[in-house]
Amino acid sequence: MISPSAAQTSASANSAKYNSARNRATTKKARERFAFSPSHFAVPSIFSLFVAAFFILCLASQALFAESVQAKNSMTPDKLGRQQVENETMVLARLMAAYNKADQSTRANMLNGLIAQARIRQALMAELVQTDPDGAARAAIPAKFRAGMPTEIQQMLEQKLELSGELEVTYTDYEDGSYRLRHVLATNNGRFELHLPDNAGHAGAMQSGIQARARGWFFKHDGETDGSLVVNDGPDGLQLLADGAATTSTATSTAILPNTLGEQRVAVMMVNFLDNGAQPWTLDEANDLVFGTVNDFYQENSNGQTWLTGDVYGYYTLPINATCDSWQIHVEAQEAAEAQGVDLSVYNRMIYIFPPNSSCGWTGQGTLGGTVSLAWINGSFTLRTIGHELGHNYGVHHAELLECGSDIIGDTCISITYGDSLDIMGEPGVTGHFNTFNKEMMGWLTQDSGEVITVTSDGNYFLEPYETTPAGGAKGIKIPRGTDSTTGQQLWYYLEYRQALGFDSFLEDKTGITDGVVFRLATEADIESSQLLDMTPDSIRYDLDDAALAAGYSYDDPYAGVTVTTEWTDPAGASVSISFSEQSCTPANPLLSLSPSESEWVEAGTTITYSVTVTNRDSLKCAASDFIIKAELPAGWNADSTSLNLAPGASETVFINVTSAADTTDGFYDIPINATNSINNIYQTNGTVTYVVETPAPLCVGANPLVSLAVSDAQPVEAGTPVLYSVTLTNQDSPECAAQVFNVSASALPAGWTASSASVNLVPGESTTVDINVTSTTNTAEGNYDFTIMGENFSTPEYYGATGATYSVTAPVPVCNPTSPIISFATSASTEVTAGTTVRYDGIVTNMDSSGCAPSDYIVSANLPTGWTGSSAVVTLDPGGSAPITIDITSAPDAADGSYLIDMTLQNVTTGDYSGNSSVNYTIVSPANNTPVATDDSVVLTAKNEITIDVLANDYDPDGDNMTIIQVTQGAKGSVAIIDGGNLLYTPVKNFKGGDSFTYTISDGSETSTATVNISLETAANDKVKNK
Repeated sequence: MISPSAAQTSASANSAKYNSARNRATTKKARERFAFSPSHFAVPSIFSLFVAAFFILCLASQALFAESVQAKNSMTPDKLGRQQVENETMVLARLMAAYNKADQSTRANMLNGLIAQARIRQALMAELVQTDPDGAARAAIPAKFRAGMPTEIQQMLEQKLELSGELEVTYTDYEDGSYRLRHVLATNNGRFELHLPDNAGHAGAMQSGIQARARGWFFKHDGETDGSLVVNDGPDGLQLLADGAATTSTATSTAILPNTLGEQRVAVMMVNFLDNGAQPWTLDEANDLVFGTVNDFYQENSNGQTWLTGDVYGYYTLPINATCDSWQIHVEAQEAAEAQGVDLSVYNRMIYIFPPNSSCGWTGQGTLGGTVSLAWINGSFTLRTIGHELGHNYGVHHAELLECGSDIIGDTCISITYGDSLDIMGEPGVTGHFNTFNKEMMGWLTQDSGEVITVTSDGNYFLEPYETTPAGGAKGIKIPRGTDSTTGQQLWYYLEYRQALGFDSFLEDKTGITDGVVFRLATEADIESSQLLDMTPDSIRYDLDDAALAAGYSYDDPYAGVTVTTEWTDPAGASVSISFSEQSCTPANPLLSLSPSESEWVEAGTTITYSVTVTNRDSLKCAASDFIIKAELPAGWNADSTSLNLAPGASETVFINVTSAADTTDGFYDIPINATNSINNIYQTNGTVTYVVETPAPLCVGANPLVSLAVSDAQPVEAGTPVLYSVTLTNQDSPECAAQVFNVSASALPAGWTASSASVNLVPGESTTVDINVTSTTNTAEGNYDFTIMGENFSTPEYYGATGATYSVTAPVPVCNPTSPIISFATSASTEVTAGTTVRYDGIVTNMDSSGCAPSDYIVSANLPTGWTGSSAVVTLDPGGSAPITIDITSAPDAADGSYLIDMTLQNVTTGDYSGNSSVNYTIVSPANNTPVATDDSVVLTAKNEITIDVLANDYDPDGDNMTIIQVTQGAKGSVAIIDGGNLLYTPVKNFKGGDSFTYTISDGSETSTATVNISLETAANDKVKNK
């Protein structure tokens, strides 16, 4: 209650409801629907008289059924759509009953009618799954009723499916103020839209990029995705995965969302289409808006803790006509940018801006969170739209208003999406700051910095203007308002002081906001829970220009035990007085969970047991309560009723048995089940289960035939021999079925084998024996060969039976076919050698006799020229065996140079009859002689005496041959003589002066070389000889 601070009074009896109603004022709307008309399928123009009569009967029963259903239910659009599906489902069930009873020829005529009916139902299902997913799941046909349905029909039916992949969570914001929150699971096999149950516990934690596993009913349809999955409402319906393991954890309000701080790299892509090439904004205008105005907005909101940088690209004309399929726009735009050489990996946020497309209805879309976020702007080139979708990209949901009529918080509240008139994530057109709850969630305001304070004790507290740069004071105050008895999570009040500053300048002249303190609610574990409160509810409805608690007024919440007074406000801040008292009991509607929620199909008069789980959601200050659980039934039906005593937060499960009247008409029946607080019956919750009455007709139930092996010919046999197998086949169809033709054949035979087949006509329960001949190929090896004998229903191949059989082949009598062996040689290591050298040759010997022969001894020898020698080799080989051999060959020392072809002979010495030949090359090359090297000498005489000179001392022969002096020339001033040992004697003349020289020639026996000896005279004590 709001009152002057001098006379505070308690709030109204309905105020301070902890678990405030979360009923959305706006439902999630399906914007794209599958249109159906009879032209979408073809029905044959002529049927047999039986089929025509049957359809007349069927249509009449359908009309009567629809009339009876309409008499029981009010025809809201959703109910009408569901009842249309239920009606068409019952018609399909009756057609199938008749189809199963019919013979083969009649079935062929009826099949097209079945297909047509299945298409009608599938089209209606595609619409219903968008508007009422729970209703679509309830109308699903159970597996046991699909037995015997043709494949063409089963392909058009919903099916149970489990999918794993990456979540894509996307908000779509419409011009009319509505929205749609889509959950798409991107798997390896396609993209599938998820329809979550109302009690999905993970909803707040679901952000793009999370790995998830979903189970439920799969519905195939046309559209932006590859189908829809209506997720089970049980604990295994949806699991969020961390490192490949399932988890049920949820994000909390105080946990900082990822990717919300620091630089945000943004790629802005301006695109248009083949049929709309308009370019309504320049690239510079886009740059100014996104990296100017929008960036300034985010920097001001975060106090400089996050900012936008990046580039504007385009225009890209996508190779498609204008479309509302945002995913297709994303894919085509990415391909266009990459084709122009743009490296998109350097950006973590993508914004696609395109000319207005009025057929879409929405102005913007944005993925919720994710490592790489996506936003689509449909012609709404404004701060509001781009800033709003970026808010979703940062992980933020819509900012809501809790509207409670004449109360601030009460029992008749509704939560209005987009209702927050101060937040860019709220009311359309507003570009105000994010609220405290969202800023704390994004890490822009923290308790560690003192920008958000939690108050748990009496006192006066100061709030700075929300929009200014932090100056050491608090921007937000959190006040505990109790604990959610069901989840155990803390409930909060959030307070902030808004002024007409910066991007909140639109608050100018709205003193009902700027002269007071703004209140919001939030729940610790629910990131969608922020709700603006109207602190002056008795003013004009939905008038939020005076939503703040004005200075001099107090708000008293006796249930939470807290009183808040706005003491004063001025441009510098606001002073708030907070006091606490004992909390009171807050009753709430119980939580109800029903299982199974899906349809049970039974005969009239059958009892079905439903599991009912009730949770007491009263606050923890309340006493235990009794809850009465009962079902609301049609006349003549019976059900249990029971009661539970539950403490606040406690849950318990009971079972309710529901029995329909024995004369109940076939059809779908919704059974409301109610849990009511017996002390205060205004606190109650309703749920619905579905009971389907389907009178079973005598149906033909097809079955796999029984196939057994009776007798076969004696085995083993030689390869190529026919073997007879006697096979007994029994028709195991139900007695209501007609006679069927069965084909009996052998399958899984080795390649080249042949087998006979047979066809038999059997009534249900009849058996017969047929013979099947199987023949192997003549070259089949010894052994046992398994194969299968099949009995297959000719008209319904999915019904078949099989039995295993074996064909045994005995080994043939071995026969010896001797033949010439094979010998081959590799090239020797040295192909050119001098005469007398030994060369080794490596060879392989192979016994080519057939496997029936005994081992043989072989000798390998060489046919050599006279004077040459060589080794031989002896080996013993099994048929087919090989062995290496070596042969050494040495040529005669005087063998002439040249290439010799040496024949090698391989002889079977065991039989003496078979031999093999090969040849090798032996090449002789004489070595070349190199010229000796003579080196000049220098001799110094110390006296005019003869001197011996060893001229060979510094000469050499490259081949190491002996060198001799064969010739000398005479000096001009002395004589030269050859003496023993290869020395020269030089005798100078008596009047020798200066110097002298002569030459000498050496020989290695073949080649010669000449050098010079230089003589000089030097006076010294001793003669000196120098050889250089």
